[in-house]
Amino acid sequence: HKAIVRFASRGGGKKGMPPVQAPLSDPNATSNDAVLIGIDAVLRIVSSKLLSDDEETTLMMTQLRNSIDSKEDYIKTLVSSLAYLRDRIGVPRDMRLPAARQLRAHLNWAIHILEE
Repeated sequence: HKAIVRFASRGGGKKGMPPVQAPLSDPNATSNDAVLIGIDAVLRIVSSKLLSDDEETTLMMTQLRNSIDSKEDYIKTLVSSLAYLRDRIGVPRDMRLPAARQLRAHLNWAIHILEE
């Protein structure tokens, strides 16, 4: 879990040096440690949503969003990190197609709530 959170935080970090030709595979990108706690919380809620599609998880996500409401830069960085993770889920390397689609859809669900 920690490795996934750190990997996702690269979306809010800085591009690596030297630059690479493939933007989705920058091995030199640096993570943004400021959003690690937020990414961890969102991924835990997304995991709960994947396991139980109920209103409680939507409420938890909304409460998380409201708790960081005054920090728009933080939310933008959090969204960038979630999108970074979503765009790098590899099929079949990481998981099978149906599971990857569900994870991507649930990450989009979280991004949508954060952007409201």
